Amino acid sequence: MAGLGALGSAGSAAAASGEHTLVIEGFDSQTSYSFTVGNNLEKSTAEGATIDDNDEIIDQSAHGQVWEGKDAYTFDGPLYSFDFDRSGEINVTLDGEPARVGNRPDHTLLIEGFGPVTSYSFSTSGRAKHSDAYNATVNKAEKINDYGVTGAVQNGKDAFTYDGELLSFDFDRDGEVRVTIDGKAAHVGQRPDRTITVVAKGRYAEYRVGFDGSIREVIDAESGQDGINEDKFEGLPDEDGDQTFDGAVSATGYDKFTIDGDVTHTVYHNDNAPAIYSNHRQVV
Repeated sequence: MAGLGALGSAGSAAAASGEHTLVIEGFDSQTSYSFTVGNNLEKSTAEGATIDDNDEIIDQSAHGQVWEGKDAYTFDGPLYSFDFDRSGEINVTLDGEPARVGNRPDHTLLIEGFGPVTSYSFSTSGRAKHSDAYNATVNKAEKINDYGVTGAVQNGKDAFTYDGELLSFDFDRDGEVRVTIDGKAAHVGQRPDRTITVVAKGRYAEYRVGFDGSIREVIDAESGQDGINEDKFEGLPDEDGDQTFDGAVSATGYDKFTIDGDVTHTVYHNDNAPAIYSNHRQVV
């Protein structure tokens, strides 16, 4: 068995109640994994699995490694998400059947509030979805699009599943939130605040985005001439102290980069504006 191909191509979450057994079998190389479930997560010796100290359970999530052996867990409720090191090789079964983890979300993000209403926004490399993991409330007031999520939390929890990476996270610093990924601290204060996505509308468009912080990473750039202060709009004044990123997109292409701070201004040709997003929010 090899990688994702051995894990099947279709699947669904486990039943809403009843005990389930998840078995993770490793082969020639050490492979790390993490997952999140409904509740009552415990290690198990099912199917000859070993209980290892380096496999860690945090609330409803587990983090571990497997190599030429088996790890097993029992739990109630759904298997919300499962991620593993794709350079390794594992076989995962749920109640004796293929768990098809390649078709489940990679991660579960939990945002917990502690009193004042605290707004937040974030962007992930794969589209996020609402989740009721960790007994979170599924509140459609949180808005999701292809570019990010925006919402607010008070004395409660919001949860989301997603594929890939958490690219950026911003929240109202006057509030208080605790953010975890698969049960572990997300360290959102060390991540970029915003992911800026510039989307073409079927034709070539040059643009400038000004922002009041600093650029963190260029994730995707359609043009080799995209970059900081490339001056595609020579002679146009910028606000004092602002950093700028100039680029061009065309057809169905897009540019994506992360920043600290937020967008202060945009420049583009009036008859040919791209769509510009700051996390979930559309700026242009």
